Amino acid sequence: MKFFLSFSLCVALVACGARRSAPTAKTAAPAPSRPVASEQVIAGERLFADGEYVRAKEAFEAAIASDPQDARAWLDLGLVLEHERDWSTAEKAYRQAVAISPRFAQALNNLGVLAREQGDLEEAATLLERAVAADPGLANAHFNLALTHEDRGQFPRAEASYLRAIELAPRDAISRVNLALMYLDMKRAKEATEQLRATIPLVGSDVPLSVAVAEGLRRSGRPNEAITVLDNAMSIAEDPPPIELLAERALSLYSLRRYEEAERSVRQAVAQDPKDPALQYALGAILLKTGKHREAEKALRLTIQLEPNGSYANRARQRLGDTLPLAKPP
Repeated sequence: MKFFLSFSLCVALVACGARRSAPTAKTAAPAPSRPVASEQVIAGERLFADGEYVRAKEAFEAAIASDPQDARAWLDLGLVLEHERDWSTAEKAYRQAVAISPRFAQALNNLGVLAREQGDLEEAATLLERAVAADPGLANAHFNLALTHEDRGQFPRAEASYLRAIELAPRDAISRVNLALMYLDMKRAKEATEQLRATIPLVGSDVPLSVAVAEGLRRSGRPNEAITVLDNAMSIAEDPPPIELLAERALSLYSLRRYEEAERSVRQAVAQDPKDPALQYALGAILLKTGKHREAEKALRLTIQLEPNGSYANRARQRLGDTLPLAKPP
């Protein structure tokens, strides 16, 4: 479970979010990476931060009408357009901000994220490299650059960018979790565990992030530690607990051979979404361990029925053939 930071606003009153940082036009000396905001733009940013998106958009459009060279207004307009899921127009707004202010790190960062989401990893890397060059202290740009390098299979570069993001924002749990999961893919379980353990005090009441930490600990061969994280998440989660939390708890309990507890947890998840082939497969696999072969066969056959060409269907067919010969109809 990789985490991707969403957009947010960078204002005098609000911290920079996942894809932002800022600059100006070229001069004899390097221009600042975050242009000064006009009063009109600041007012719009306050509206945006308060969730008044329509009024914020009007404020940014008015600022641009007053000064078409207001790079910060173009950036903020792009943020509102992203909120409206108008990706192409948001991209145009960010490009206008960069055209006005080539070292505007926030705009470069946002463009890089959009390029990555569109699958253009080369352009994403170029834009994000420009962003961190313009503002080396912009943790979010380093994080997004790490994701891009990882997508490109350039793991040493991704590791360096993740570590730089963590150095700049040591209490940011998301960078640590993503780095840990990359370490696991690289078969570096010890380093993954170190990052995950450092993340535990940072997750707070964030249940999805707790699930990601637990997944990493389980995959690192530490299911006992995963259960501790998951039990804490269960104590703060709404009722019914999220499917992802129940499913990960079942997997961790399965790893500990606590099969009956795992069965109870996965049954709770299945009750919420009985048409999920992954959950049905997990239920079938766990039921085999608790000796309930008839029920296991039913869950595994349902897995195949729900997604005949899926990976879980193939696993279910294997289990039906290998471990359930006595459960087949006479």
